[in-house]
Amino acid sequence: MVGKIRYLIERKNIKENEILCISFTRDASENLEKNIKKNYNYDIKVYTFHKLALEILKGNKLTISPTNTLSYILDEYFYSIINNNKDMVLRLRKVLNKIDTPYKNILESKELVLLKRLIITFINLFKTNNYKLDYFLKMKKHKDIISIIIDIYYLYEEELKSTKSIDFNDMIVQATDYVKNNNIKNYKYIIVDEYQDTSYVRYLFLKEIINKTKAKIICVGDDYQSIYRFNGCDLNMFLNFKKYFGYTKVLKINNTYRNSQELITVAGSFIMKNKRQLYKKLKSNKHIDRPIKIIYGNNLQKSLNKILDTHKNILILGRNNFDINKYFKIDSNGYIKPNIRYLTIHASKGLEEECVVIINLKDDVLGIPNKIKDDKVLKYVTKNKDIYPFEEERRLFYVALTRTKSDVYLLVDKKNKSIFVKELIRDYSKYIEYI
Repeated sequence: MVGKIRYLIERKNIKENEILCISFTRDASENLEKNIKKNYNYDIKVYTFHKLALEILKGNKLTISPTNTLSYILDEYFYSIINNNKDMVLRLRKVLNKIDTPYKNILESKELVLLKRLIITFINLFKTNNYKLDYFLKMKKHKDIISIIIDIYYLYEEELKSTKSIDFNDMIVQATDYVKNNNIKNYKYIIVDEYQDTSYVRYLFLKEIINKTKAKIICVGDDYQSIYRFNGCDLNMFLNFKKYFGYTKVLKINNTYRNSQELITVAGSFIMKNKRQLYKKLKSNKHIDRPIKIIYGNNLQKSLNKILDTHKNILILGRNNFDINKYFKIDSNGYIKPNIRYLTIHASKGLEEECVVIINLKDDVLGIPNKIKDDKVLKYVTKNKDIYPFEEERRLFYVALTRTKSDVYLLVDKKNKSIFVKELIRDYSKYIEYI
């Protein structure tokens, strides 16, 4: 991206203020902005989508709703609003399959916690995919849970209205409407990073800016690393880019400077078992004969001591926050040193480390791959569905494998191996060392 910006300015005589640069996270945008300034002294502001929307709407008086507002509405609904309404309580009992359970016990149940998470996911997907209120009328099945979701959606929207605030999805929608009806800065080029993580409302936002300015768009991304479906990201908009933007020229970046050729050969072959990925022949000048190390057992303390003999800096990756929290207990035993980091795989995307350890590689509902199935009600608001078993989990494991600059250690339960580990052993044994 930095090279493209330099090319546009020095070769194409494009002015700095005619380039709109967007990255997905605040950290990524700040780092890119610093790199542009440091390397070429260009004054180019790098936005996130939300920061750009806020900039466009700066003439309006906006209050951004706290991110926990929807959680607050959920608690108010279950603990207060429906508490004395027999019909609404009965509906909730049916949804949770707890017909004879005292309501006090329902409020403390694991099932209600999971239902709250489901409703938050549903409403976020509803908004990020730009559905309108009348879309609820098309939801013919699962009437009990849909009616609960509608109740909470209305309460949430009323809360936003009464506090004269908007959430992040509203901000992008309003900025899109503003661009459609008003003049904005005359950009000639739009450059977007991590485009594989885009959502439908973000696409509509970009499209409206292009319609208004006639700018050319350049998107950088990796379909192998599309892992945010639960946030409304739609891989099809990356794979079918031409359908959304018209004439397109595709350039592939095949060289990697992080991973060894042996590791990227395994990871590339592994990810291409998905039915909808773009083929890329990945190349590296770095070589490690057996970059995948399998350690049998669940003793992370003992394993780390072995790994620290050959690697100074270690990144430990888990599938869930639960995995990470579980292993934090090691801290009290003095095993964790400043050069060891713990992250979920999702949080590690875009990062790298000298050595990576992947934990919880067992065949389990909460293992890798995670086997929790989407609730059927989410089909109404999910555009991007898996068409191959564990398609997104496969991409997530690819991300985990490729964070390393040298070796990747897999901590494996020998009696209950993850199906992904079994696949690696079956298909790529010559790249694996057993410890």
